[in-house]
Amino acid sequence: MEVGIKIKRLREQHKLSQPELAHKLGIAQTTLSNIESGQTQKIDFALMDKVCKEFDVDFSYFTENKQVNKVKTNEGGVVGNNYAPIYNFPENLIEQLQALVTEIKEKDAKIKELENLLKK
Repeated sequence: MEVGIKIKRLREQHKLSQPELAHKLGIAQTTLSNIESGQTQKIDFALMDKVCKEFDVDFSYFTENKQVNKVKTNEGGVVGNNYAPIYNFPENLIEQLQALVTEIKEKDAKIKELENLLKK
């Protein structure tokens, strides 16, 4: 799906008119219209950064075929048309997993120690 179409879908999902979004992005409404219609193929990174921030989507939303909305603030609900899963893991998930791995290693070491004692 083209970038312009994705921008248009996001704009419509957020119930914004072209003039409203153009104003928020600091561009002319005709420029936005040309982007959404595919007449403008090249869009600079600064503008794409503004679009990503406005709709709270990651840049990869525009480069991949799947859609993931509300990358930063999704609280588990469906926002717009989400076709890919959105996972809401706790922020400290990696630390929790590392603690579990450490705990398992310690228990494995204790089991081996006890097995060695039983063999004697």
